[in-house]
Amino acid sequence: MKYKVTKLFAEFFESERASGSLLLFSALMAILIANSPLGTKFLDFWHIQIGSDWGSIHLRLSLDHWVNDGLMAIFFLLIGLEIERELYL
Repeated sequence: MKYKVTKLFAEFFESERASGSLLLFSALMAILIANSPLGTKFLDFWHIQIGSDWGSIHLRLSLDHWVNDGLMAIFFLLIGLEIERELYL
């Protein structure tokens, strides 16, 4: 099934308002879930241990740790690329 995206929808998601709206919506949903009866299940989900152990190498960390480290690595990669672009222009 092929969906056709309207011009208004495409313009909205190409604008800066889309990222701000998505961030605001995600933050509000996280606050609502954390303060609902599902709050303890929500926190338990982020503390699930993921990874494996190979001899003396222990890579079993919480999902929260993996996400935070992964997003920080991507963030600093993008900052470095932006600085490099600014230096060469």
